[in-house]
Amino acid sequence: MQQSSEHSAYWKWIPASFALAGIIVFIFATFGPPASSSGFVSTLKGFFQVVAPGYAASKTHYQIIPGPGSWLFAFVVGMAIGGFVAGRTFPVPTRDVPRIWEQRFGSSRRRRYAATFAGGFLILFGARLAGGCTLGLFISGSTQLAISGLYFGVLIFAFAMITARVVYGPVRKETIE
Repeated sequence: MQQSSEHSAYWKWIPASFALAGIIVFIFATFGPPASSSGFVSTLKGFFQVVAPGYAASKTHYQIIPGPGSWLFAFVVGMAIGGFVAGRTFPVPTRDVPRIWEQRFGSSRRRRYAATFAGGFLILFGARLAGGCTLGLFISGSTQLAISGLYFGVLIFAFAMITARVVYGPVRKETIE
């Protein structure tokens, strides 16, 4: 077997795991509560408090969520900044439309963005329906070695693999020459 001379398009797993651990420790040390990506809800709460204060006050969900400027919003802004930095520090340029997507669905950016938005909306809807951020359960729960967080992490990865198989089809073995 011949090894490829190309660099991997992914970060090395050890530096990436230290970076993630550092971010989690920073969030716990500076903001206190566990990580969650529900920051958009705190932003909506701030919006409704200005535009429709009666509506915001009548909703139990908005009463228990911290307002804008809380750790929730800082976490979402941090995710956007982290994504930007990660995209700029990859050793290989990233593509807007990955090859595997292009092979299955074509090269349309609009179709890719629409599918990404729809998938994100479904995840967001499910998280809100469940009353919280499921990724927060996995990240915070697993870092605290909570059985629920570890169990949920296993389920996330299992269903992600099943979904990838359904969306992209079976894995094709290609020979390396």
